[in-house]
Amino acid sequence: MALKVLLRRIYVAQDNHAAFDTAAQLGFYCILSVFPLVFVLTALLAYLPLAHAQAQLLGRIRPLIPPEAMKLIEGRIASLLGTHRPKLLGAGVAVALWAASCGVDSARKALNLAYDVKESRPFWRTQLIAITSTITAAVFVLLAVGVLIAGGNAGHWLADRLGVDRGFTLALGVVRWPLTAALMMIGTAVAYDLLPDVKQRFLFMLPGATTGTLLWLGASWAFTQYVKHFGSYDVTYGSLAGVVVLLTWIYISAFIFVIGGEINAIIEHAAPHGKQEGARRPREPSPPPSERPSFLPPGAAKKARVGARAASSSSTNH
Repeated sequence: MALKVLLRRIYVAQDNHAAFDTAAQLGFYCILSVFPLVFVLTALLAYLPLAHAQAQLLGRIRPLIPPEAMKLIEGRIASLLGTHRPKLLGAGVAVALWAASCGVDSARKALNLAYDVKESRPFWRTQLIAITSTITAAVFVLLAVGVLIAGGNAGHWLADRLGVDRGFTLALGVVRWPLTAALMMIGTAVAYDLLPDVKQRFLFMLPGATTGTLLWLGASWAFTQYVKHFGSYDVTYGSLAGVVVLLTWIYISAFIFVIGGEINAIIEHAAPHGKQEGARRPREPSPPPSERPSFLPPGAAKKARVGARAASSSSTNH
């Protein structure tokens, strides 16, 4: 597919599916869960046999988050970790699971709309998928941080014995970011694969996961530079500047995630061996437009042509 055609289809898809509105919904659940979720992760890291694991986790994510937002997160985590841990850990897990699972469920709905399918799984199953995905993501983050820290410490120990510690430190600094990006791509691709109510081929998940990860890294860096050098959030919002910066950054991240799902759906629908629009499996016929979510998509009220299409389809069916 030509790049120009792909970009045009992405624009039409995000417009019809109201991707900006969906990102706002997804961003709300993310901001609701970010503090209890990060608190749970940092609290659980204290039980791993790793030195300074919490500080290293925060150090890993610090370059990716705007400074004002990072100060807000670090301050809140320091306050939470300074209180009685077992009681707050249990409450934090419950709140984080509920809020994060709501965010995952919102992502599921956005991806279903990207593939133009209606949810056919029972409510209990979609909720189970949301909660399981949340727990799996938390475990994945813990394992990834543990491997990076333990692997780095083991590598430094071995390099020191071999007398190449400086070279290993330089190599680790170079490899760290590609490795982090690869882990993010894998996690995003798994989310694209498991959440929507369609049968997937993992190969079709990679374009959106790769593009989304690269876009997110670039957008996070660009937004951080804007906040540092051009933004005046502290003047406009005062003490709320950190909250507004965090909200904006999460909104951008959510929008990029939704666009990644749209890219996967567009590429698969155009592929010879992919699914048709509205179909849940390859070689399955596409249902009539009136039986698909795009019959009256979220952006219908903004577009007269969508309303005309709906009226035309309705008169044809009658």
